[in-house]
Amino acid sequence: MNNLPEGSEPSKLGRRLCIKCVTSITEDNIYISKDTFFPLCMFSGGFRPFNGDLLLVEYSMNPGTSNMNIHSASPLNSQNMEEVCVTSIDGRNGMVESTIFFTLDSLHIPSGYIPGLYDIVDVVAVDTMQPHCSWRAVSMTPLEMVN
Repeated sequence: MNNLPEGSEPSKLGRRLCIKCVTSITEDNIYISKDTFFPLCMFSGGFRPFNGDLLLVEYSMNPGTSNMNIHSASPLNSQNMEEVCVTSIDGRNGMVESTIFFTLDSLHIPSGYIPGLYDIVDVVAVDTMQPHCSWRAVSMTPLEMVN
């Protein structure tokens, strides 16, 4: 992330939108390429990007340079899915309806709840580029659990 030149206003620089994929994450920053990143604190609320997530990024370019200034970033799309089934679990990762990836490393769940195989849940999912799926669950709420 680069600072705007002193005295510049973002409106004069011409903001643009692009779709970018999260390539890596550190404790403080989200990378959308090897050299382009922005602070994690740019995201408010419960959303925390994960590798492979697709983001809608508002940016401008520093005049005369190839430096990109990130003004905002958000999930490209999100979708609420009600009464869907956890269809597989492998360690800290799993799938819902065999098409929605989740990982306990970034999933918002009620305190004390751990997803179980065949649990019926409501999820909020975002666009991602994970192997074999195009959605990643960012939150999950159980409706009932099947033993």
